Amino acid sequence: MYSQAEAHLTILDNCTGSSMRRAYLVLLLAAERTGWQCTARQTGRELLIRDRAGRQFFTAALTPDALLFSLRRPALDEGPQLAAQALDRFYGRVRGAPGSSEVHIRIANEQDAEDLVDWLFPGGNFSLGYEARRSA
Repeated sequence: MYSQAEAHLTILDNCTGSSMRRAYLVLLLAAERTGWQCTARQTGRELLIRDRAGRQFFTAALTPDALLFSLRRPALDEGPQLAAQALDRFYGRVRGAPGSSEVHIRIANEQDAEDLVDWLFPGGNFSLGYEARRSA
């Protein structure tokens, strides 16, 4: 994460408001804490979250008023229940459906980010991340 500090600061600068900045930090720190590799894109608008094998499980992209957190195909393949759980847990803030290649969850503020982290990374132990770390 330290080698990416400048890129993460660029994303924080592009966030529209302190609530979105805090939401970004909640997601970044939770993913890093559980062993995911977090890379900020050079555009300063997207966080890529990969396992140690380089598979991109998640992204968080800045939109004008929120972060758009995406569950990507590797996560949905290894956790087929994730899409349905996202629809139930984040009702009204989800695009995509079970069977989609991606499911997007709108994160408008720090509380939304904490809800997502509590779901995906409970107690710092997201099972897919744990398995990904052990196999690497």
